[in-house]
Amino acid sequence: MSTIFHNCLVVDGVSEFARENCDVIVEHERIVGIEDARSRSSDDHIVVDSEGMTIMPGLIDCHSHYLIYPWGTDPFKLEVDGSHGWLVLRGARCANAALQSGVTTTRDAGAPEGLSLILRDAIRDGLIPGPRILAAGRAITITGGHGHKFGREADGIVELQRAVREEMREGADVIKIIASEAAMLTGAEAGVEEFTQAEIEVIVVEAARRGLRSFSHAQNSKSVVRSARGGVNSVEHAFLADVHAIRTLRECGTALVPTLAVTAVTLERSDLPDDYRSRMIEIQRMHWMSCEQAISEGVTVVAGTDCGVPGILPNMLWREICLLHERGLKPMDAIKAATIWAAELLGLDHEIGSIQPGKQADLILVHGNPVRDLMCLGNVALVMKAGKVQKDIRGIQVW
Repeated sequence: MSTIFHNCLVVDGVSEFARENCDVIVEHERIVGIEDARSRSSDDHIVVDSEGMTIMPGLIDCHSHYLIYPWGTDPFKLEVDGSHGWLVLRGARCANAALQSGVTTTRDAGAPEGLSLILRDAIRDGLIPGPRILAAGRAITITGGHGHKFGREADGIVELQRAVREEMREGADVIKIIASEAAMLTGAEAGVEEFTQAEIEVIVVEAARRGLRSFSHAQNSKSVVRSARGGVNSVEHAFLADVHAIRTLRECGTALVPTLAVTAVTLERSDLPDDYRSRMIEIQRMHWMSCEQAISEGVTVVAGTDCGVPGILPNMLWREICLLHERGLKPMDAIKAATIWAAELLGLDHEIGSIQPGKQADLILVHGNPVRDLMCLGNVALVMKAGKVQKDIRGIQVW
C-alpha cells in the first residue's frame, strides 16, 4: 500500500516558497507524487492526516561524531579509553537520538579505530535505528596533531598517500583532514595550521582518484586558505577565518560547514573555567563574523552540529539551522543548508535532500510552518527514512 501525507504544507527543499494543501504520495521507498489535496479512500492507501503540519525532506547533519558521547562528563576521555563495545553502544544511542529528531543522513567526521564504519553498517543492515552514515573512519592528522589520539597520524607525501589508501581499504566513504589545531585551546597553538597546502592536495587527489570526497577541519585563516586551494569539498568550522580566507572559499567553490552550535552551546555551560570562558567569548565573536562574511560573499553554507563536543547533542541540528538564520541566511535558505545544499555537498542530491518524484522517501513532519518559525524544527512529529516510518505521528519511536 502507498502512504499519503494528506493536506500538508510542503517545503520541498528546492523551491523558494512553501506549497499549501498538498498530498505527498510514497510507494515503497520512493516519493511518487505531489498533488493538490483531495479526498482519498483509506482502503487503498495509508493516509496520514497532516493538516496544520509541514512535510519536509529528512534533515542532513554534515558534521557529526556519534562515537564521542556528549552526555558524559569527559567524552573525549571515553573515546580514547573506552572499550570498543561500549563506544559503539553509546554511538548507537547518539544515532537513534539524531534519527528521532529528524536527521535521516549524516556525515561522520571521524571516530577512534574507525568504529563509525561498524555503526554505519549496523544501521544499514537494520540492526539498530539511525541515520544513514557517510563514515570517514579515522581522520588524518599530523604526528601529535589535533585528534591524534583517535585519528590516523601521517607525515609527508608517501605516508599521507598510504593513510588515505588505508582508510579507503577499511571502507571509508569520505576522507577527513585535520588541517589545524583546535581554536578552543587556551595555549599558543590554538587553531594553528598543521598540514601544508601540498600535503592537503595529496590527500584530496588520492581520495578523488577512487571517487571519494574530502573535507577539512580548518580553524585559522591559513588552514582555511590551504584547504580550499588544496581542493577539499568543504571546510569545517573556520572559527578564526578572516575576510581573505572566506573569499578564498568563494573563489575555490568550497562549501563552509560552520558548526555554529559549538560556540553557542559551549557558552551556555555553567562549569567553564574563567580563562576558557573568556577564550570562548572571543572565539564566538570571530566565529560569527566569519560565518556572516561567508553568507554575504555567497559561499555555500551547510549545516553541521559537531555533535560529540561536550553538550552538543545529536538532536541539535534544528538549533544549528536557527543559528544559521540568525547569522544571515533567510529561513528557507537555512532549511536548504540542512537539506538540498547538504545533499549536494555529499554527492547525494540525486537521491535525497528534496521532495521530488523518484527520490528516496526521507521525510519529516513538523507542527506549524518552519519558514515562519524555524523553532518548529525542534518539534518533529514523524520521521520516515527510505519509506519506513521511524517515528509515528504520535511522536512514538517505531522500530
